Amino acid sequence: MKFLLAIRYVMVLPLLILTLITTPAASSTDTAALIATDTFVADQAFVMGQGITTDGEYYYTSGSLAAINTTALAKFTVDDMSMVKARLNPLPDICEKRGNNHIGGISYYNGKIYASVEGGDTQWACIVVFDADTLKPTGEIYDLPNEKYEDGVPWCAVDPDTGYLYASMWDDAKTIYVYDVNNSMAPVKELKLTGLGIIDRIQGGEFLDGTLYLSHDIKHNGNFKRIESVNVETGEVKVVAERNVGSDNVEAEGMTFTKTADGAVMHVLDYNKFIGVFVHHYDVNF
Repeated sequence: MKFLLAIRYVMVLPLLILTLITTPAASSTDTAALIATDTFVADQAFVMGQGITTDGEYYYTSGSLAAINTTALAKFTVDDMSMVKARLNPLPDICEKRGNNHIGGISYYNGKIYASVEGGDTQWACIVVFDADTLKPTGEIYDLPNEKYEDGVPWCAVDPDTGYLYASMWDDAKTIYVYDVNNSMAPVKELKLTGLGIIDRIQGGEFLDGTLYLSHDIKHNGNFKRIESVNVETGEVKVVAERNVGSDNVEAEGMTFTKTADGAVMHVLDYNKFIGVFVHHYDVNF
């Protein structure tokens, strides 16, 4: 085992160095104080390039390479981000048969991972549920109306206080659709977005103290990405933080919240399109 770990270290180290060299370091802004950064390359980067969520003890991540029809889920410790478990191609057979080849944002709720899934000729937008302990599908698959998710479903977030799941389409989003996970994903309401107009490139979402927050990968905005709040009663969207991710070659992905020993509260995945994934940990005061 030590020999295999040594081989992996030798293989991964050059990729890690290359990633750090080619991507300028992220930095703090007035509204998001950067506390720490974890960098992942190669196999670990693959299993965490899309979504992140947490139960306070573990981070759960998702990854996808649609070009080769491969998806992944993984589990890391919150304390030091050591990988505990990973599962390749975890989607149920029915999803794979109909062309689902992308797991996007994920959200933890009540011992389960709720994953936004898409892909295929008609996108086949759906929510697939996994057991948080084993990362295996529970058998719960909830198809979403394709006419409401024309370009798929890139993210989802479950409100831990209500059990309501929130999800929108990716591009030109005007509405967030709300479902009840405790009632077979029955539709609850349609939340019309106001305040910032139509928003696009929403990559992830998560709840904190009753407010929904979104990770917004703004196109043509250089190094800067936004965190936005959504009032789930009124639909009003506000910019609450602007993050400097260090390079315009970095794409903002999923996000989650938990208080860690170093003082960080918000944890955001950022994907270097060249080769690696960063987890940026921030102290924020919303």
